[in-house]
Amino acid sequence: MQSNLTSPGAPAATPARAASPVRRFVGRNVYRWHRVLGLVTVVPVIMWTLSGLSHPLMSNWLRPTIAHETVPAPPLPTAALAVPVAQVLAQYHLAAVRNLRVVQYRHRPYYQLTDGLGRPRYFAAATGQELPGGDLAYAEDVARYLLADSTSAVARAERLTHYTGDYKFINRLLPVWKITFARPDGMAVFVETGQSRMGTFNNHARATFLWVFGMLHNWDFLDALPRPLHLGIMLVFTTVIWLSALSGLVIYGFVRKKLRQPRSAQDATGWLRRRHRTVGLWVAFVSFTFALSASYHLWQKFTPDQRDDVARVNSFAAAELTWPLAGALAGPAGAAPVVQVSLARVGGRPCYRLVRRAPAGPLAVEYRSTYDGQPLPDGEFRYARELGQEFLEKLSNPAALAASAASAASAPLADCCVAPALAAETPAAVGTPAAGPAPAPANLLSPELVTKFAGEYGFVNKRLPVVKLAFAGPGHPALYVEPATGRLAALVRDGDRREGLSFAVLHKFFLMDWAGKNVRDLVAMLSALGVLSVTLYGFALLLRTRR
Repeated sequence: MQSNLTSPGAPAATPARAASPVRRFVGRNVYRWHRVLGLVTVVPVIMWTLSGLSHPLMSNWLRPTIAHETVPAPPLPTAALAVPVAQVLAQYHLAAVRNLRVVQYRHRPYYQLTDGLGRPRYFAAATGQELPGGDLAYAEDVARYLLADSTSAVARAERLTHYTGDYKFINRLLPVWKITFARPDGMAVFVETGQSRMGTFNNHARATFLWVFGMLHNWDFLDALPRPLHLGIMLVFTTVIWLSALSGLVIYGFVRKKLRQPRSAQDATGWLRRRHRTVGLWVAFVSFTFALSASYHLWQKFTPDQRDDVARVNSFAAAELTWPLAGALAGPAGAAPVVQVSLARVGGRPCYRLVRRAPAGPLAVEYRSTYDGQPLPDGEFRYARELGQEFLEKLSNPAALAASAASAASAPLADCCVAPALAAETPAAVGTPAAGPAPAPANLLSPELVTKFAGEYGFVNKRLPVVKLAFAGPGHPALYVEPATGRLAALVRDGDRREGLSFAVLHKFFLMDWAGKNVRDLVAMLSALGVLSVTLYGFALLLRTRR
């Protein structure tokens, strides 16, 4: 008779260990979660991956070229300034101006005078005659130089004072002229005449790329909604995407031994499941980092970009411009020639801001009094400090900033022939905004001149050269100010640095810069293609299992 008793020498059977409650819960529910999350994000993922695939084409390989991307600044000819600025101001009854520059129009020097209404007006330096429609004429002249096109007719010219569908906020510079030429490629050049530089340029192909990218990647079709709602909708979907990628990794990590296998070689559902699983494991981390960095980026955008909310707008009475500009351009013996000139008020004193450049040397900036030509030591950094202290105080006081903006919007325009009041620009008032006293200068670390895009001040900021002003305060704010225009180019805090690093590394693959832009873009495209493939495999699998 067969005994069912265990022999004395045989080891006792070890009972199977029960799965933990967490593992049982995950095993029962994670498949359903993964399917639901994946189904919700099928369309957004397809939109974002297709636009991600197109971005390197638009910005690198298929980007149209332009003959020149910058406007040269030749030495200003002192002898050609036959008519003094003071004579022009008196002749045209300009009691005050906001700025003065000397520009080249058709190879001849012109005074670019910004009047009390903020309108650039142009006067021939040799004769003093005003150029009719000068700002448009100069914008067209600059656009033709940038294109190296002197023959094509201008199809349309439009002055933009706000951002549009084909000239977005990322271009930073306003106001600009959009000069569209009657050419087969429909080339349009955006010119900022106030600094003689290009905002951007588009032809038909690039404009189409930008429109498609805006619709698929930035979801411009939601622009009619309030911006917080627009960002919130995108944030929800990016969050669901990285949760879906995470759930896929959890499925493999917790229940991979129970994953269903194809019943036979002809089992199409099993084949799809296996392909979805294999490709998904390869791209799950990329999907997770793409979506997580996008969520962080969108969250950061809920804080408005305030760089356009502050600016220094000076006024200079004609009586203050007594030292001849020709004397300012001449300079001491052996000095490098002046290539740019503008006006600035530093410590309440009106100054010429003179940019000198030796043939093979860097730019050198000096400030000289418009009264008698006396130099202002360390003028560039002193002016930048004033701007930084003023901007930081205004940005730190939202109520004062809103009141200032409302006052500026509702104030009547000044008469072009009446000098604006200069009482607010006395030495005691400069650097002390209406919001209250500026932060103590001790909080400001050593200023730094920035002449190229790098690190936290990337190409997206557009303005150069700028002065970096780092403050030793909460968030370690760093202001980048452009002394040539008196504007804030960027404000960077610790939160911006973290988000910028996350987006650059996890979303744009800047860690691959060592291999070159082409390799970096190729890796990014392959990653986006992998995410698209696993999404389509998963969607096909869902459709088949629903039958």
